Amino acid sequence: MSATRSTISTEIPVLTGLRGFAAFWVLLYHAWVEAVPRAMVIGNADYGINLTPAFSGGWTGVDIFFTLSAFLLSLPFVSWQMGLAPRPALGTFWQRRVLRIFPAYYTQIAVLLILAGVFGIGVWPGLTQLLGNLVLWFNFGHSGVTPLNAVTYTLSIEFCFYLVLPVLAFLLRPRWWIALLLFAVVETQIYRHLMFDSAADIPHKVLVLEQMPGRLDQFVFGMLAAYAYGRAAVAGRLPGARTADALFVLGIAGIVTMLTLSQINYEAYWQGHWLVFVWHGVVGAAVALMLFAAAAGSPIALELFDNRPLRYLGLISFGVYLWHYPILQWLSAAHAFDRIPGYRLPWIVPILLLVSCVVADLSYRLIERPLLRIGRARSAHPNVTSDEVPAARPA
Repeated sequence: MSATRSTISTEIPVLTGLRGFAAFWVLLYHAWVEAVPRAMVIGNADYGINLTPAFSGGWTGVDIFFTLSAFLLSLPFVSWQMGLAPRPALGTFWQRRVLRIFPAYYTQIAVLLILAGVFGIGVWPGLTQLLGNLVLWFNFGHSGVTPLNAVTYTLSIEFCFYLVLPVLAFLLRPRWWIALLLFAVVETQIYRHLMFDSAADIPHKVLVLEQMPGRLDQFVFGMLAAYAYGRAAVAGRLPGARTADALFVLGIAGIVTMLTLSQINYEAYWQGHWLVFVWHGVVGAAVALMLFAAAAGSPIALELFDNRPLRYLGLISFGVYLWHYPILQWLSAAHAFDRIPGYRLPWIVPILLLVSCVVADLSYRLIERPLLRIGRARSAHPNVTSDEVPAARPA
């Protein structure tokens, strides 16, 4: 990539496909739970291949979302630190973050309220719960409220990262990045250990640990992957195909290893097992390797994720993530799967995916894309498009 470019491109189609896979993985996990979780083994008990972690670990898609978001959103700041572009305007940056999340999210809240208030589907929230949902006041100790949609607790983690990213981006420069890495790892470990010891039971441990300070390391790994990619791209030193493939496979191996370990030690995990303190960070580092390798042109990554179905799913991934769980609950409450003989997962997944994509497509076309275009038009740097939904062509 030539250093004469005004910015480092954030239009990387393979990463859109990876985001689509992450959304599908989360959906697959919830479908697996609904179908009554069971061991997913190929073969017999003595010589079978246990694929259960691939299903029970579907929430790893959230880890991919977090690290990928940090990667893409950091690229304009990397361009600034390298002298290729002005510093991103903070007002515009945060405005676009608000436009990215809240219009689609508030639309969902409105639908949930209408269904509960008019049709009796779901539970009408109290005033405190409603106000807390409007400002994403989740995962904040005893004062946090219960989300109307269980999966939206992650939005508060994501938005907290948006607030600190411009500050952390000052360290995306030679030698300073080491301080950023050390700060993130040390801060995360101190936080997770202190909060783990202070919480009395597992529900409270989950509540306090799954906050942005307890997952800062995986965001920072995404930032550092963006920094490494930007410097290598501008200097013309991106790795070759074989090296990129090796890094990508190493990232996959890291995720598989952590999923396998969590499956083996699931009973001890919330009892203070070492995995509870490092799991998200190690997975974030593995995802960061995959992002760097994929952006650098890994043929394996391109083969797996740079295809029309996954790119389309990535394009509407925010809507799929927002809507799949309520849709699954509605279908289950309506007994839509009760007449399916045998194991229901092969039926639940395609039905849930189809309905979720229809709703998500409407959300993207009618709400998300129009507002993002407004935000981009008002931006001082409209060519900088580092959003979770990029300006890629729909499939």
